[in-house]
Amino acid sequence: MHETFGEEQGSGKFDRTLGLIGATNLGLGAMLGGGIYVISGEAAGMVGPSIVLAYLVTGLMTLFTAVNYAELACSIPKQGGGYTFAHDTYGGFPGFLTGWFLFIGNLVACGLYALAVAHTLAVFIPGATTITVGQIAIVIIAITFITNIISIKGVSGVLGILNIAQAVVLFSFILIGSLFIEPANLTPLFKPGTGIWEFMSAVSFIYISFVGFELITTASEEIKEPARNIPRAIMLTLLIATIVYMAAALVIVGVVPYTDAASSYTPISYVFGEMLGPMAFAVGLAGMAASNYAALNATFLATARVAYSMGRDRYFPAILSNVSERFKTPIPALLLTLVAVSLFAISGNVSLVAAIADFGYLIGLAIVNSSVIVLHQKGLSVPGTFKAKWFPAIPLLGVVTCLILVPFLHLESLYLGSILTVIGLLVYGGYARNKEHRHEIEVRRLNDAKRLLQ
Repeated sequence: MHETFGEEQGSGKFDRTLGLIGATNLGLGAMLGGGIYVISGEAAGMVGPSIVLAYLVTGLMTLFTAVNYAELACSIPKQGGGYTFAHDTYGGFPGFLTGWFLFIGNLVACGLYALAVAHTLAVFIPGATTITVGQIAIVIIAITFITNIISIKGVSGVLGILNIAQAVVLFSFILIGSLFIEPANLTPLFKPGTGIWEFMSAVSFIYISFVGFELITTASEEIKEPARNIPRAIMLTLLIATIVYMAAALVIVGVVPYTDAASSYTPISYVFGEMLGPMAFAVGLAGMAASNYAALNATFLATARVAYSMGRDRYFPAILSNVSERFKTPIPALLLTLVAVSLFAISGNVSLVAAIADFGYLIGLAIVNSSVIVLHQKGLSVPGTFKAKWFPAIPLLGVVTCLILVPFLHLESLYLGSILTVIGLLVYGGYARNKEHRHEIEVRRLNDAKRLLQ
């Protein structure tokens, strides 16, 4: 219903240009970014060599959410990803809340990836400060905005090239690094004093590394044969990324003491340099820049699609649902994303930005997981498409594995996340609720008029 009205009001429609490879590039472009190139060093400092196990545990916990996303995408193959799933099953406030948290999570993640690229460039600027890093990040975000305006196919092509470049660096790092691993660096497996709380805190901290598959579904209307390609792309993305994360983490904590890696915002570059010298350090920086710019492009694209979808459903201003006739991209939504991401990037604080993104993703994804149950209850599941076994066990496990990680987040992220939650409630109460009601009336009138004309 909402989709029909949105298409009537918008100025254009999306083209289906992405196949399985393109969709997988979108997911991997987001996943193989900040997770291993930026925050892995700090995560290793939290739990020691057991960071390898932390990546495995996070991947297994994320699997339930990935399966649920695959099922939802087959029955609701529309732009907006998790937000659209919650909106079309729950509707009303739960739908808005999901979109709000995923929108915030994506915005902050974009800030993280932009800061990561900025940190690699700042290495070459004598006397660079946090302010310098923030300024560089804003320039990078502006370039990403322009790239995303041109076309999603162009973004996918950029992601494909960047993924190849960073994959060469990452796999070279893993293969060469395996020859430099010192067994003494891997013992003891757990950092002294590490208990279940510390370990799960590390898992919650690196969770942002595993949400790239979600971004595939935000561009559902631009993927060919979505019922076939989206589930495959989601599973491929999660499997490849988890294996790569574990292998790279093993090299990081195996080549140098984890305490050394913990102090670096460029852990892979640092370890590469320790192995092979300054030239290898520069290669590591290049891989980091390529990886995080790919993640920024993919997440920027997804964030704009969430804003577009919320504009389509009148939770955000309707102008955000406009799609350019010429470029087939949602320019107003992209412009909003440009401004909001820049505000987060100005802080220059990588760790805090990552933790806030985790808060938004975990809350939003918990609601999305539960929407699979509503999908079945309302009979909205499309026969003959991908279905998870053992219903409703998988959706319930998806909810639990998200919510159980929230208490382990940094205290600052919980505080700021609570503030963002209050802002979201104010937006819904003061704007979205009334607009939603009026929109539903308009849709009913439009549909009634169409029936009278038939």
